[in-house]
Amino acid sequence: MMFNDHSNNFIELCLQGKTLLEDIDDYIDSWHESDSSKPLHDFLGMTLKEYSLWVSDHDLLTNIINAHKEKGRVG
Repeated sequence: MMFNDHSNNFIELCLQGKTLLEDIDDYIDSWHESDSSKPLHDFLGMTLKEYSLWVSDHDLLTNIINAHKEKGRVG
């Protein structure tokens, strides 16, 4: 896990194969422990709409990652 390097957000790290989808909770914990001024959705690399969709249905994370992979962001 690469939580210390916040030059890349969670979505970017997933796309680079440097973290797994199931690591998102650890990444959120890292945000809580950081002094980041970014909102959580930005820290994760999601739009506000993507984040809202993910919060309502965690199973949508795969779709959000795939949308980023295809360069078509949800939101």
